[in-house]
Amino acid sequence: MIIKFIQKHFYTLLLVPYVVGIIGMLLPVSRDFFMSLTPVMLLFSFVLVVTEESKWMKFNALPLVFICICGFAVEYIGVNYGYLFGDYQYGTTLGPKVYGVPLTIAMNWAMLCIASRSLVNLVTNKAVMASLLAAAIVTAYDVLLEPVAIRFMWWWWDGVNVPIFNYICWFVFSFFFQLWFRKVPKVTGRSYWMILVHAIFYWILLLM
Repeated sequence: MIIKFIQKHFYTLLLVPYVVGIIGMLLPVSRDFFMSLTPVMLLFSFVLVVTEESKWMKFNALPLVFICICGFAVEYIGVNYGYLFGDYQYGTTLGPKVYGVPLTIAMNWAMLCIASRSLVNLVTNKAVMASLLAAAIVTAYDVLLEPVAIRFMWWWWDGVNVPIFNYICWFVFSFFFQLWFRKVPKVTGRSYWMILVHAIFYWILLLM
């Protein structure tokens, strides 16, 4: 029942919260409140994407769990030891943290992997090629995200610039995460719109 409702009203559920969020962020009087809703929106985005892709996600419950766990693990190594991504730290905006890593980050890795695969699937569903293209999309997403995240203190880097190694890690891990997906149909859902909406949202925030 809930799945059918979400799938029927997918575009409304996708667009309305982000349009309201943009307006709230643009108004100084409400900016702090809407900023505090960031972890809620990340959770909402994760649920919306997984539900929209439930047709093939039901075959990928275990890979989805692995992506969440490994996504958290690589961030843990990065934050606490600096061996991955570079020297960076998370702020408090993304919600509760465990060992310095917001729990929402694990869901964000999974959400991006699913949505990017849905977008790539419009072109090809061959496992290796689709994984490479999806990894490239996720990495490009991070290129846009980094200046927004730094500006709003979602996370920050110890150095002046974002290291190239960060983007290399994003590509490599995204690629291997994609390879875990199984039984991806030729026709997937519309979750790729989440990436496009996020891109517009971040672009507007950069112009503030």
